[in-house]
Order: sequence, then C-alpha cells, then structure tokens
Amino acid sequence: MIYFDYNGTAPLQKKIFSKLNSINIKNFANPSSVHKVGRNSKKIIEEVRNKLKEKINASNYNVIYTSGATESNNLAIKGFTKKNDIKKIFSFKTEHLSVLDVINEIQTEKFFFETDKTGAIDLNKVEDILQKEKKPFLFSVMLANNETGIINPVKEIAFLVKKNGGFIHSDGVQALGKIPININELNLDLFSLSSHKIGGFSGSGALLIRKGINISPELMGGGQERSLRAGTENILGIFAFGEALDNLEELIEFSKNQLKEYRDYFESQIKKVSNEIIIFGEDCERLPNTSFFSHPFLSSDTQVALLDQNGFCVSSGSACSSGKIEHSHVLQALNVEKKYLDSAIRVSLGWENTKGEVQSLVNFWSNNSYLNGKTTYAR
Repeated sequence: MIYFDYNGTAPLQKKIFSKLNSINIKNFANPSSVHKVGRNSKKIIEEVRNKLKEKINASNYNVIYTSGATESNNLAIKGFTKKNDIKKIFSFKTEHLSVLDVINEIQTEKFFFETDKTGAIDLNKVEDILQKEKKPFLFSVMLANNETGIINPVKEIAFLVKKNGGFIHSDGVQALGKIPININELNLDLFSLSSHKIGGFSGSGALLIRKGINISPELMGGGQERSLRAGTENILGIFAFGEALDNLEELIEFSKNQLKEYRDYFESQIKKVSNEIIIFGEDCERLPNTSFFSHPFLSSDTQVALLDQNGFCVSSGSACSSGKIEHSHVLQALNVEKKYLDSAIRVSLGWENTKGEVQSLVNFWSNNSYLNGKTTYAR
C-alpha cells in the first residue's frame, strides 16, 4: 500500500520504533514516584517539555501534557472560558470539530466567522466585529486547516484580538512539522499540539499556555501537570514525542522542498484528467503537503474504495470516528457546490513518500476509466 493520508495520522518514525526496541522498558515508571526509576521517568518528560518549548520558541509558556489535540482543545477552550468567566467566543466555521463542538456545547455567546469561497479570511471583517466588544473574549483559530491545508493569518488575527482586549487559542496540530512555528512571534495565549502528526504515537499531545494565563482543569484527581491535567503522564508517548521532535527541522525542510514539489506536480497532472477537477484553497497559502480536490464524476466513497482496492490510501477529509465517509463541514462552510462536495478527496504527503509513488497515483488516476470519467462505475 502507498500511504497518502499523513494529515489523518503519520506513520511512526522508524528511528522511534528502533529506539523503543533497544531500550529497557523497566526503566519507565510513574513519573510521580520518588524512587530512582520514577525520577528517571520524570527527567524524561521534563526534557521533552523543554525540547518542545525550544523547538517552537515557547520559553514564555508552560507545557501541559494531554492525550492529544482533542483534549488540548477541550482543555484550552473550556478551561479558559470557565476560569476567566468569558462571555463570548469567536471562531470560524472551518475549524476542526474538536473546536466547533466544544464551543457549541459551552453556555456562552458565540460568533463564527465565515471565509470566502476560497477559504481566505477577511481580516477587515474580523477587525470590524472585534472592535465592538467591550468585555474580554476568547478567539480560537487553527494555524492550518487539516482538510484544505490553508494556512490562516493567525499572527494578524492575534494582533486584532489583543488590540481589542481578547485572548487567543490556536490549534496548531497540522502545522507542526510542515511549516516553521514561532509561538511567541504569533503572540498566542493557548496552543494545541499532537504527537502522531509528526511520527510519534497517537494518544499523546500538549497544550501550551502563556505564563500568566490561568485555566481550570477538566480532569480531576491528581496534582500532575501543574494540577491542570490529572492522571499519570503517558511516559512512552511523551518519550516518542520527544524523539519525533528531534527531526522537526528536517521534516519542515523536506515539506518545504520535496513535498511541495510532489504536491504541485500531482496537482498539475491531475488537472489534465478533467477540466472539471477543482483544487480547494489553490489560490491561498497552503501546507506544502496537502491537496484537497474534487472530480464531480465519482462520489468520495467510491473513489476512496477504488483507490484502496488498488493500493492507495487517501481520505475524503477529516477522519471520522464512525469510519463512514461524510460530507466535509469545511467545504460546506465554503458553500461548495453539492457535486464537488460529494466527490472531495484529500491527498496528504509525508516523509516516506517518493516522487515515484506520486507518479504511480497520477498514472492510476489517468489510466483508470472509472476515475477519469470514461466508464460509468456501478454503485
């Protein structure tokens, strides 16, 4: 199988697998234990904590370990809103559901900005709305969209938020390892990350909180993580997170150069299949590895199944817990026509992909009579 679903989850970095096989698992214990093995485990999680801060210029932030981005987003939005008695939350309709569903659950006023049909954000509209706010508010905006790959102007939004007395949270999951991140320069208050997008284990993530910002815990029952996240830390997950972070600069460089070249080549070739193919976010700044496109001849589920049967792993957007293919809420927010909404496919590349693999996908798409529209597919 050729894997083109890095935005869903990335494969475990090979060096992590090798390292875990070579270490003595008995050297890991509860980091809160006072014995030698416990102290050694505590040392590991503190070293990874410092490494993460160093990699994204977060010396002015506290790192709280979580089970991943979903928990980090929940903790950031719920915890900050509750602790600071926030009366209004701003966000976008194109955010990940772990942000949208949390905001919709909170009993407070909320406002969701729309983007234009390309996915671009109108900063003038953001400023017009925010300058009317008289009380502190929270604004949540992802750094890069997981489906379209569109990179949002988070630094500019943060400036407008702070200018008008608000606080800002960003989901940075898809951006980590694909583009450089300087959290201090972005001027964020809260920042969510996950390990499995850069080749660590799923089930391990972090929330970065600017020093001086206070939030309420969502999980009770222990004093771990500054009493903001009860429960024994996932020591093996954190260890793997740290190992993955060691390669962060190389991942970014590979993404900026090779993956962008592969992505651009793929899109140039796929558009030759049919003049009806559209690429979402094509005119916006995007993650170098992401191509989200639509060919209205075949439904998304048919395309995904057909490609899967022939050795290609792609997706139709965000991974759904039900395992079913559903319409992208991101594309619905962009008011995409139904025929394109029904047939959207995401190809997301990563460090194990080669140009030859991309060429194989291009060849299959071009030569398969179902995918190129020359044969009717029996549904």
